[in-house]
Amino acid sequence: MLISSTYNLPAYALEFAHKTMWGEKGVAQGQFNQASGIGIDSEDNVYVSDFAGYTTKMIQKFTPNGTFILGFGTFGNGPQYFTNPSGIAVDSDNHIFIADFGNPTYAVKEYTNNGSFVRSIGSFGLGPGLFISPGGVGIDKENNLYVTDFGENTNVQKFDHNGNFLMSIGSPGTGDGQFNNPADVAVDSNGNIFVTDSTNNRVQKFDPSGNFLMKFGVFGTGNGQFKQPIDVAIDLSNNVYVSDSGNNRIQVFDNNGNYITQFGNTGSSHERIENPVGIALNSQGDVYVADGRDADVHVFYPIP
Repeated sequence: MLISSTYNLPAYALEFAHKTMWGEKGVAQGQFNQASGIGIDSEDNVYVSDFAGYTTKMIQKFTPNGTFILGFGTFGNGPQYFTNPSGIAVDSDNHIFIADFGNPTYAVKEYTNNGSFVRSIGSFGLGPGLFISPGGVGIDKENNLYVTDFGENTNVQKFDHNGNFLMSIGSPGTGDGQFNNPADVAVDSNGNIFVTDSTNNRVQKFDPSGNFLMKFGVFGTGNGQFKQPIDVAIDLSNNVYVSDSGNNRIQVFDNNGNYITQFGNTGSSHERIENPVGIALNSQGDVYVADGRDADVHVFYPIP
């Protein structure tokens, strides 16, 4: 997902505190059945996908403080419709890209920030530009699009801003550069590509050409360990934020995979995340987390 602003967090010793939260179970505006992906535009507006909403507002847009602005995206099977919207990324033109996990025939939908449909990218099948279960999306500084795919493809695919296929990364397996349910993808300022390898309980890093560089994380509950990492985001210092869904927390690493800190699993009951899925950062370094279980959005802020 794209991070575009002016804050500059330190490389180490980050701490975060709970700021606010909004949302609850339901189908009305500001409510979710299963909050999933989350993205933020250049004005710090927040977009949240409802993975199993089955409503006329499967994508909702909010102010930074959680005031509902608009909803768009209807349940259905056409190019502009959603089945199970998941990952969200926002490009430098404030166009919103949403992966539709349940509709690989129209894998990724592009909308303007006022909710107008632009196009769909990808189609169903095996091979370049084709998808089985598209889950996560990321945008680099050149507005190239990256999409993760579950199922037989089990890879990350890259497209230019016009939707033309450029390359794929990875294959099924447990070795270096292989994936078992790649969930999300983010790109740092140097063009390096980070992928949450969910069932392998790790994050893998690739260079801009898709060559494997390194991996970090194993199954467990300790610092730097994961239980089904889902989303990944990168701040302007190129620190890496991972939603560790099975451990109910967000973990933060430096660009080389060294553990820095964690948050979301302490504090009062309303401050804790039950199932962190989507994650994104705004221009102030605030971290927005979609909680799939509690159907809400939590906001954490960095402590100076």
